[in-house]
Amino acid sequence: MDSENKNFNPESYIRKELYSFLPYTPGEQPGLTTSTIKLNTNENPYPPSPKIGKAVEGVLEKGLLRKYPNYHSRKLQELIAKDFDLDPNQILVTNGSDEALRLLFQTFVGPGDVVVAPDPTYSYYPVLTEQMMVGAKYLAIPVLENLHFDLEALKKSKGKLLCFAHPNAPTGIAEPKEELLALVKSFNGLVLSDEAYIDFAAPDTSLIPHTKDHPNLLVSRTFSKSYALAGLRVGYIVGSLETIAWIRKLKDSYNVGILDQVIAETSYADKDYFLEKRNLVIQERSRLKSNLESLGFTIPDSSTNFLFCKPKPGVSPEHLYLSLKEKNILIRYFSYGICKDYIRITIGTKEENDTLFQTIQTFL
Repeated sequence: MDSENKNFNPESYIRKELYSFLPYTPGEQPGLTTSTIKLNTNENPYPPSPKIGKAVEGVLEKGLLRKYPNYHSRKLQELIAKDFDLDPNQILVTNGSDEALRLLFQTFVGPGDVVVAPDPTYSYYPVLTEQMMVGAKYLAIPVLENLHFDLEALKKSKGKLLCFAHPNAPTGIAEPKEELLALVKSFNGLVLSDEAYIDFAAPDTSLIPHTKDHPNLLVSRTFSKSYALAGLRVGYIVGSLETIAWIRKLKDSYNVGILDQVIAETSYADKDYFLEKRNLVIQERSRLKSNLESLGFTIPDSSTNFLFCKPKPGVSPEHLYLSLKEKNILIRYFSYGICKDYIRITIGTKEENDTLFQTIQTFL
């Protein structure tokens, strides 16, 4: 081998923007065989639709794995479009909602553009802004003391794209729909409502129906949370026909596999099972909130499948997080901004929530 090739150093070819880049940090993922109670990444504690098994068998029996999947995930597009009275082409099905976000940023965020977001919200937005590697800027607008969006400050902000989780993460708070629509109307740019947790909120909270009369509005969704398919990676983004057509230009040829499509379709169509398990999560959310409040925790009303908890005075959130981890109970702790005063707890099964509560009670 040529001596020059032996001394090849890839670092000398890396784009300079990567030297200071900090990637997204996901929650801890213990081995699948461990006995850890995992309440740190907002997964659904219940299994997905039992109809999935038969649907997967059908794919295997028909020998469909040797063929490419539908380019548009057309059947899933049509199922979603029917529920919201949309044109199927207003929906782009993606490899998890994170792909939808990445495609959105790639399509519209260019050199010197500003991405606006409340702070805190989904921590992937600033990472995506930097991942574009075009010198885009991220403008964080702090939430109010009550953890709600500073809507007036957001309305006055200027940027190419405004992003927020609705309901918000990690706070779990849902802003009034009318206020968000007023924000969409007033913002002179694109607005993304990231609805990963919307199914755990009150009915008629979603902004998807309003994409028909708000051309600058986009809404992203995922099957990871309420449909218990975090291991599958299916999501979608909704917007005007024109906006989605531009975003679609950048997607991978076959971004969602045939098994992913069939499993997502089956889960989406099994509405009775979906509602049953979603309601169980909501019931457990209310019960766990009451139990923790009895120990002195301060917790805003949650419209998600997690609680944003401030321990009683004198109790360190980080110490509590580490102590639970020693007991094989994982929750989430963010060590920056206002989040450093809180812990985030995913709603588990009744048994998991009881074990968590009893462990915290002993700790206190």
